[in-house]
Amino acid sequence: MTGRGREYASAIFATGLEDNCLEEINDGLKVIKEVLDSDPMFADFLLSPAIPKEERVKAVEESFGKLLNKNLTAFLCILTAKGHIKDLDECIEVFNEYYKESMKKSEATVTSAVELTGEQKDKLRKKLEKMSGRELTISYRIDKSLIGGIIVETDGTRLDGSIKRRLKEIKEVMEQ
Repeated sequence: MTGRGREYASAIFATGLEDNCLEEINDGLKVIKEVLDSDPMFADFLLSPAIPKEERVKAVEESFGKLLNKNLTAFLCILTAKGHIKDLDECIEVFNEYYKESMKKSEATVTSAVELTGEQKDKLRKKLEKMSGRELTISYRIDKSLIGGIIVETDGTRLDGSIKRRLKEIKEVMEQ
């Protein structure tokens, strides 16, 4: 990471806040990422110093001008003109952090030994949202090696309530 992506993310986030269009910019960044990921040749075209920057900027305006918020199109044109389109992934990643923070949203991963029922998932979601004060998008995984219990990972925090961890702790105490 260059840090330049963070600067660009801060700029487009501030613009979105000022114009009250954060959600529109967030959605637009997803569209840009999908387009560039699905068409690597277009991404290479935008990065190519062999192609005049005016031509690359014109391609951005024609490709995204009617799809995106005007601020986001201008932003993408600046990245292209300055040859910083390579920093777009970092910019999107950082913007997503800012966006989630501003919207009081987070992502969580819940790992359990067995599939949780719908009722268990609902209770767990409510409990985690109450604890975090945020709306959560939860993904569920199964790891039979846990034996029982669950592990919750969110916002850099790991809550391990698995039987596997408890057995490991007992083993460590017994070995002392």
